[in-house]
Amino acid sequence: MYKIAIIIPYFGRFPEWMRLFLYSCHLNYRIDYNVFIDWLIFTDNSPIENIYPNTKFYYLSFKDYCDRVSDSLHINFHPLTPYKFCDLKPFYGIIHKKELQDYSHWGFGDLDLCYGNLSLVINKMNLQKYRLITTHADRIAGHFTVIEKKSIYTDLCLKISNWEIKLLDENVLGLDEMDFTNLVRPTMTNWLRMYRYLTRPFGVGIYKFMRIPNMIHNLYADSLIKEYYTSPLPKNGEQWIWNIETNTLINSSGRSIPYLHFLFFKKTPFWKTPNYWKENFFHIDDKCLKGQKGFVIFNNKSVTYKNCL
Repeated sequence: MYKIAIIIPYFGRFPEWMRLFLYSCHLNYRIDYNVFIDWLIFTDNSPIENIYPNTKFYYLSFKDYCDRVSDSLHINFHPLTPYKFCDLKPFYGIIHKKELQDYSHWGFGDLDLCYGNLSLVINKMNLQKYRLITTHADRIAGHFTVIEKKSIYTDLCLKISNWEIKLLDENVLGLDEMDFTNLVRPTMTNWLRMYRYLTRPFGVGIYKFMRIPNMIHNLYADSLIKEYYTSPLPKNGEQWIWNIETNTLINSSGRSIPYLHFLFFKKTPFWKTPNYWKENFFHIDDKCLKGQKGFVIFNNKSVTYKNCL
């Protein structure tokens, strides 16, 4: 049996879509015959009604969590903001060793997404072959990566150059998607350099460029690095539809994806656009998530619910 724990520390007010996120976790409790997923959320929010058995909350203060990190890693980790936790993600397997006793795998993720059918990427076949599974073509995905607990990847973070100094730096340095990537796949730096100088000037996208190198890598390596198109740049008129009854999430091109990452739907420094979610963009009542039917529609202006298309 494969039992996976996705670890998410989150300090501060929960986002508007928190109930939607939890319901999408609930629909992925058992995603294959013997594959189960729990979400372990460490937070200082007021207790939330825990109506799903696979979403487990641990309530503690931001300081208490930082104290735990400090004790686990033997450093004085007390950043000014929780955003620094992005750099901590590769270390969760060490920090949360106690909570992971009954799990075969652990992983890291974020709250700014909605899960569809996760068996598209997390399934018995992939778990048997790969010790690490991630969903981007050119890096370890900070918003969703799963690691076998007994593999070399659980302690690989300790080989990040000067990791103690980097964790004590107040700036977010990308240890999860840069330093950790270079350890999991040392050749990635060379591929990205080739892309930058040889093909990007001709308008070739990074996902298309990495398709063949990743195909070869995934054939022989014990880490699955593959693009699942979960973090789109939404254009006006495009929409993503989540069928709650079948738990399928369809993107604007008609492709089924394992989840939708909201990074570029929100106001973000990574993408300059006036079309992002503004106040009162979320139009879903909790009652909509209890009938187990209907459709949730995402676009760059709102999140809405409909009983039928």
